[in-house]
Amino acid sequence: SIASAALVSCAGREESKFYNPALTRDGPAEDYSRKEEFISAREGKPAAGKPYVSAGGLRINAAYPAGEKILFITASLDELFSEIKNTVVGRSGQLMLVDSEGRILTSRADAFGTVLAHPLIGDFISSRVTAARDFVLAGKKMSGAYAPVMTMGWAVIVEEPYEDAYYSLALMKRNAVLSLLAVAITALLMAFFAAKSMTKPITELTAAASGIAGGDFSKGVKVSSGDEIGELADTFNRMSVRLKEYNEMQIDRIVAEKTKTKAVIFSIFDGLILTDYDGKILLANSQAERILGLSGLEEGNNIADYVEDSGSGLKEFFKEVSANSGKNIVKEFSFDPDRGGATFAKAQTAPVLTESGAALGTVTVFRDISIEKKLDAMKEFFMQAIAHDLRNPLSSISGFIDIMTMQNADSLSAKQKHCLAVMEKETRRLQSMINDILDAARLEAGKMTPLIRSVPVNFLASNAIEGLSGMALQKGVELKSELPPESPRLNADGELIQRVIVNLLANAVKFTPQGGEVTLEVSRRESSVRVEVRDTGQGMPKEACEKIFEKFHRIPGALAGGTGIGLTISREIVKAHSGRIWAESELGKGSNFIFEIPDGLPQSEREC
Repeated sequence: SIASAALVSCAGREESKFYNPALTRDGPAEDYSRKEEFISAREGKPAAGKPYVSAGGLRINAAYPAGEKILFITASLDELFSEIKNTVVGRSGQLMLVDSEGRILTSRADAFGTVLAHPLIGDFISSRVTAARDFVLAGKKMSGAYAPVMTMGWAVIVEEPYEDAYYSLALMKRNAVLSLLAVAITALLMAFFAAKSMTKPITELTAAASGIAGGDFSKGVKVSSGDEIGELADTFNRMSVRLKEYNEMQIDRIVAEKTKTKAVIFSIFDGLILTDYDGKILLANSQAERILGLSGLEEGNNIADYVEDSGSGLKEFFKEVSANSGKNIVKEFSFDPDRGGATFAKAQTAPVLTESGAALGTVTVFRDISIEKKLDAMKEFFMQAIAHDLRNPLSSISGFIDIMTMQNADSLSAKQKHCLAVMEKETRRLQSMINDILDAARLEAGKMTPLIRSVPVNFLASNAIEGLSGMALQKGVELKSELPPESPRLNADGELIQRVIVNLLANAVKFTPQGGEVTLEVSRRESSVRVEVRDTGQGMPKEACEKIFEKFHRIPGALAGGTGIGLTISREIVKAHSGRIWAESELGKGSNFIFEIPDGLPQSEREC
């Protein structure tokens, strides 16, 4: 029962109060600033105090935040405690209500505030959870249970002889909890209605502001009061009208810009798809549909819904784009010619950022490279055909040169011997170029299987250095090596790995001017062996580092000659060993060519 309820200011002064004449008397206004319940409610936390005895009986105080005020309630516990005390539990049970410190609040046998050395009271203080157990009290076997009243920190305890147990415990707990909840709910309802009347104008302003934030400028605020809240509402309504006008102007400008952007995007020859981080399509042009053989790419749908898992890797590519939206990805695809669209396509992604640097999504540009691939295939076929056709004639020429040199050694003049030597040298160079072309084709087709054996890498590096020392000396380039004291061993095809090292060293010597340096370094990594060739040559642009390993590719403006196939062979050999090879360079700062071969490659069981 509510004895009194007061609306208190944040300073603790009583502003209004009502009371129940049957339970209390009216008195002078109180100062609540020192009461623990008031202090807690002022901090935003509803609080209930401890029961106490007053002139009117047992009382309890509670305080609840109510907007800028505090609702302070004094409730009478006499009726509740009397009901608990007089409730019959089973046939001879004892019912108690204790507070959080174990003091008796109401009991049939003990007075208010008594502290008992009771097993169940001790259990409640230590655990604060609902429990039941059997125990012995004063030599008599008893059964009891206790349940915390969570909102108050109290506990309802029932005990009775073992043979009379479990009759009325549930009913008593329910009655106690419902009574306490009724007090709490009554107080909360009063606080709610009091706060609502004070916060209604603010709530209307908040709702209107939310509507404007969502683009609805039609909502106004109707506040008839002439106070500061009313002035704020009028100002808010004028601001809403201005925002609506500005928004319409911005929409017109955005639509015009979007129209121009779409006109440009849909007129370019390359395919373009803009997606967000979840893979949803934000923009796609018709060229993307043509190149990928897709149709009906609509904004808002997920790109993965349009792509079938046909073995082209396109579906996995879009998953990778969504997972790595901040990275630049370059990838080529080959498609079934019967599906429609491009046979070959190259994709390149880039993050889309706002002027402030915020990420919007990823743009993917698709270029139809079917014609380029066909030209490459024709060029490859032509080169292989010529290489095959030239191989036998060159072998014959080389043989005849050897015969002429051996059979006419005494009769040839010095000039004739020099001419034959030049012919033999150039013939062998042509044979080497032809072998490189054919070996590259075999490696790309997977027809050259490495013979995996355990090999010392230092030995391969030293052989390569020794084989190219003459070329470096003739060019005036210093050839240096940085090898670890203990040679790392590697499961690999020694001849092929040495060929890679020779290719990289020869390439470095070729592009390093007189007086420069070429360094070969071998190092052990955590799970691989790294070989690095550094030179002090002219270097190359960063964008050329990716294309340098492509077949027949040469750097524009390079002074030295070459077929552009040695690095392609090196790349294929490293790939056949599950390794990776790359270049690092800048113009005027030399170049680094690096490859790594992983440990643990299975050795070949027999020679192929």
